[in-house]
Amino acid sequence: MRIYCFIAVMVFSLFMTCGTARASVVTDGENCMMCHKYPGLTRVNNEGYLRVFYVDSENYNHTVHTKVKCTGCHVDIKEIPHKEMKPVDCSTECHVTNAGSEKPFSHKKIFDDLKQSIHNPDNPYVRAKIVDDFPTCTNCHKNPQYRFQIGDVESVDEARHKERILQKCAVCHANNVDYRYFFEHVTHRIKNLAPSEDVVKTCSKCHSKEEMATKHKMKNAAATYLDTFHGKAVEFGMPNAPSCIDCHVKKGESAHKIRSWRSPDSATYESNRYLACQDSNCHVNPTKEFGMIRMHSVIDKDIYPIEFYVALGFTILTIGAFYPLLGLMILELIREMFPNLSFRRKKKD
Repeated sequence: MRIYCFIAVMVFSLFMTCGTARASVVTDGENCMMCHKYPGLTRVNNEGYLRVFYVDSENYNHTVHTKVKCTGCHVDIKEIPHKEMKPVDCSTECHVTNAGSEKPFSHKKIFDDLKQSIHNPDNPYVRAKIVDDFPTCTNCHKNPQYRFQIGDVESVDEARHKERILQKCAVCHANNVDYRYFFEHVTHRIKNLAPSEDVVKTCSKCHSKEEMATKHKMKNAAATYLDTFHGKAVEFGMPNAPSCIDCHVKKGESAHKIRSWRSPDSATYESNRYLACQDSNCHVNPTKEFGMIRMHSVIDKDIYPIEFYVALGFTILTIGAFYPLLGLMILELIREMFPNLSFRRKKKD
């Protein structure tokens, strides 16, 4: 049954692609786009999920990996057509030559950062070491665009137009392609790579799942965050509203170094929290006590017993005051509407 399903999808894919294939834009020395330029190139995997193998060449040409050959990441491809590939190992030295050192570039440094983070199952602060639940690169990252589209750079640097900057570069640099490439790479970093809404959405992929929170003995961090003022500010699109990274990553450090709140090196360690709040546009001079405010509070007797019993007391007080008052108001309303109403038996004259 599975093989029939697979064949059906492939036939449908080829049929659909006959009229929709787009011309390849990206430099493709390995001729991979001969197949992957078709939007309908799909198949159903062994788990029953539809997988799409289409590559939008025009979009890919503006991504961070545009100069990397397909086999630079998919290193197990030895023949065309190729078989099922292994997941990409992003620490492979498969990238372009590093402009400074002339050595092959890789993401190994980021892997070293991740080993220190709470997203490493071997981290001593991890509660439930369920390896399959921990994120890989592609759980958080797509293939991001970093080469500016028309108009992007002008919005970053208003003091001087992009073309005027490049004219200055051209005075000394004869290789027009390379200095434009690195100019776009650097200027892209001036802007936030993702708005706060996207950061919260990325983290919520795992941290909003109740089953994940239960398995790892955690709180539903996404739900408790969205209940706060900060979460509401992000939902309403407030500029510069703090996202997960603003609190959980030390200033100047990589987002891959998110550590446990119990680690003294963590941004959320009790004595460090107030430092994350320091911002000239928001909390100018927060004290250490300011950082003691819990941002992920839940009404749970086992985790926060004081908050639980305070909430319980207020609930009893509210119910104890509201319902008697409501009953009195209803009785008064009945008296107003039916002044002669009485349930007592009238005495016979």
